[in-house]
Amino acid sequence: MSEQTKLELLAVEVARILNVETVDVDTPMGELGVDSLNVVELVLVCEQLYTGSVDPERLSIDQYTSLRELDAQLTEAAVTAG
Repeated sequence: MSEQTKLELLAVEVARILNVETVDVDTPMGELGVDSLNVVELVLVCEQLYTGSVDPERLSIDQYTSLRELDAQLTEAAVTAG
């Protein structure tokens, strides 16, 4: 599975979580409407998509983080873990 595909899948899952059609991967999560409860669900989704590379303590997720930035963090974590 390519990294682009993972980012696309992440966007689809976030849209599902937020109950919207689509989300822009470059829009900050706060602007998308992601709240603290959604972040918990988002971390679970990330654990499924980015198997073996998710350590929630090491992720930097706030209202200004975009999905593209989150994808980059998870991809980097997978590279350093592997």
